[in-house]
Amino acid sequence: MGAPTQAPAEPSATPPPPVRRFRVPSVGQVSAIVGLIAGILGLVFIAFPAWRPQAAPDSGSIEVSDVRVRQPVSFGRYLKRLKLQPETLSEQQLARRGVMIEFQTQIEGFKGKGLPLRWELNDAGTNDPVDEDEAVTIVPSTNDEGRTWFVWAPAPETTGKYYVTVTIYQPPKGEVDVPLEAFDSPEFTGLAAAP
Repeated sequence: MGAPTQAPAEPSATPPPPVRRFRVPSVGQVSAIVGLIAGILGLVFIAFPAWRPQAAPDSGSIEVSDVRVRQPVSFGRYLKRLKLQPETLSEQQLARRGVMIEFQTQIEGFKGKGLPLRWELNDAGTNDPVDEDEAVTIVPSTNDEGRTWFVWAPAPETTGKYYVTVTIYQPPKGEVDVPLEAFDSPEFTGLAAAP
């Protein structure tokens, strides 16, 4: 007997599909994709300016200088100095006498962010607080702004000595107020000693 014969192998009906390999895009293709993405983002930021990335709101600094006390100053005069309308205030409220603290600030950063300002009237002899208020909010219009600000506080009708502590806070985040800068005004006498 002879060697067994094997049946010839049948050719396969379909050849296996070619293996597709990722081709590295050319520099021109990559440039076109980057340009397309940049163009789309540019149009989105033009249509929706609030979506444009901004610098961190609480990164910056403030320097205070040239602190002065003006007295007596009526509350109405203080409002005029700030170019604010008295709205519904009575003549008695506008005529109330007090002191105006004038100070120069140099603010770096915080463009368009509110920096709350609080004042505290203190007895110079005891350092005890006499009155306090959250007067105004400073809103810098640029990221490098120098200007003069004013705070008004009612002054006691005594001959005692007083000073005002002004605290400027970082933009609010949550329930904790974080002081950015604090300073004391020069001492002044109560309004009973003023002419």
